[in-house]
Amino acid sequence: MNLLQILLILSAIIILLLVTHIAKKQKFNALHFLVFFSMWIWLLVFTFFPSFLNDFGKFFGLQRWADLLVYSSVIFLVYFVLLLLSKHVENKESITELIREIAIENSSKKEIKWKEVFVIPVFNEWPVLEKTINNILAKWYKNILVINDGSSDNSRVILEKFWEKIVLLNHLKNRGQWASLETWFEYLRRYWKMDYVVCFDADWQHSLGDLKKFYKILDENNKIDIVFGSRFVWKTKSNIPTSRRIILKLAILFTFFLSQIHLTDTHNWYRVFRKKILDKLKITIDWMGHASEIIDIVANKKIKYREVPVDIKYTEYSLSKWQSNWNAIRIAIRFIWSKFFR
Repeated sequence: MNLLQILLILSAIIILLLVTHIAKKQKFNALHFLVFFSMWIWLLVFTFFPSFLNDFGKFFGLQRWADLLVYSSVIFLVYFVLLLLSKHVENKESITELIREIAIENSSKKEIKWKEVFVIPVFNEWPVLEKTINNILAKWYKNILVINDGSSDNSRVILEKFWEKIVLLNHLKNRGQWASLETWFEYLRRYWKMDYVVCFDADWQHSLGDLKKFYKILDENNKIDIVFGSRFVWKTKSNIPTSRRIILKLAILFTFFLSQIHLTDTHNWYRVFRKKILDKLKITIDWMGHASEIIDIVANKKIKYREVPVDIKYTEYSLSKWQSNWNAIRIAIRFIWSKFFR
């Protein structure tokens, strides 16, 4: 017996002990156990019957047994990497759920009945945050639900000035806009009664004057449950830079190809929907991929929708916070992963 065979035997013993230990703790599902058990058998066969591998490799058109071993190892490593990635995503979601529950439990948890509620995500928005909230309040809108998503600037100090006028939930750590969105939804499911949920930006890009367009559609048609704001459905006054306009147009094609739904503007945060569809909108994709996920849910659940033209104001401040075009590719990759491989 040579040194390689000894090492392979030791590896097989370690794998067997590991698989048995994990299986006893019921942390393995049947598929994972089968994969690792097959790997263990494969190592033993390779160790004690190397000539068998030559015959087996020729069956697949391979000239050397070593090629079969390499290809098998690559397949196993790919599977193992996907398994680790899935576990990583699961752990992130568990952390987010814990932070969400802490934020909700530390809130005022009051039940409010009104026509609409504004939900606003906040992460390091202190230069414009006070102006945004004051402008909403000046229009006599009473219900404002703000998620401070772990801001590291003075955003929380500013928000606490409005303690009696808004409902404030604080994430102990930044979890991304998707997590803020699901925290709002869960909070509204539990404690609030209203007709409409208005998704509004903290950087004052959205115009309150456009709200009457959303309400007109929802008030006149009970079958429409969500209205998307669009910068492209008709000609608007939105001053979108050319490079970003191209990215947004590509996003339209991407969404249509994967979700089979046609929207003229797929990543516009300005939208209004009926509170009754909250149970259908379970957000799971992290980072900015949630925008595509919501649209995918609308398509799969056959939620009736409509688009309205909105004017988005791009200021020097809002443009400075824009994500790079490379991030659009990352968003697409994450959405594909979550849609087809989770």
